[in-house]
Amino acid sequence: MLRSLARRVNKAPFTSNVDRVEILDDGKLRVTEGFLPLLRANGLHSFDKIMACSGGTMMRSVPGRSTVKIELPRPDGGTQVAFLKRYEPEYLSSGKKLLRLLHWPGADDEALHEWNCIRVLRDAGFNTAALIAVGQERGAGIVRRSFLLTAEIAGGIAAHDYVRTLKVKARRELALQIADLARRFHGAGFAHKDHYLSHIFIVPSGSPTTAPDYYYIDLQRLIRPRLFQTRWVIKDLAVLGYSALLSGATRADLMRFCHAYFQRSRLTADDRRLIRSVMSRVNGLRQRRPKYDVIWDQPGVHPPNV
Repeated sequence: MLRSLARRVNKAPFTSNVDRVEILDDGKLRVTEGFLPLLRANGLHSFDKIMACSGGTMMRSVPGRSTVKIELPRPDGGTQVAFLKRYEPEYLSSGKKLLRLLHWPGADDEALHEWNCIRVLRDAGFNTAALIAVGQERGAGIVRRSFLLTAEIAGGIAAHDYVRTLKVKARRELALQIADLARRFHGAGFAHKDHYLSHIFIVPSGSPTTAPDYYYIDLQRLIRPRLFQTRWVIKDLAVLGYSALLSGATRADLMRFCHAYFQRSRLTADDRRLIRSVMSRVNGLRQRRPKYDVIWDQPGVHPPNV
């Protein structure tokens, strides 16, 4: 299975033709063309004005990084709900500043990286939050401050909350659908690196006979690895399985997921070997809380859909 996934990895860089973009504020600001009237109507037409945007609901705050839910009046009289993710200089340690100066892989600005990842994922046929704007401010040869502004996923529910509302039959059907999503995601060569259920949003179809739509969020660490694809797939599946168990999934649900992911009614020896590696990581995560993001997989705690 992993060999076939690796053969299908797209070696293309993170480039995209999705949506036309306007460059403003001497190159510090990029805005998706369709959202430009919205930002101008709210006086948010420069990097500094967006970074200084006040109000809203704080969704997450760690030193140097915050995510705020804001509501912007639209020119047509409606309201656009959006999420503003900001990175300040305190977010960068001395070591990361040096790595960024050296253009070290993985040390680039997370705001622009997520912007590019969202665009390339959409090109590959996956749903993501709509992009509004991204901005960067440079100093001493590196990006010191930045932001990403995305639109709310209307009607979206975090998968770790959605699964708790389902009975056994519907929960197992959901396991099949998420397995198909993960298989296509890895088959396209992507690795999320934070592949928790909380980073998959579900928009119900409103019809019991129609599958919901699925959206990937929080893509600032997403990669398209050229090497060690198996390692990254195992990591993604492990955090997905870990968060599924936190959300009430059973071992039977996980096995149903595995059969759907590998697209086999009878698992091969290679499949079982990989599953053992995944479950070993799951058990490790259950013994020690992951450093990042696990808070969103706790009951009653809701992540920002950005």
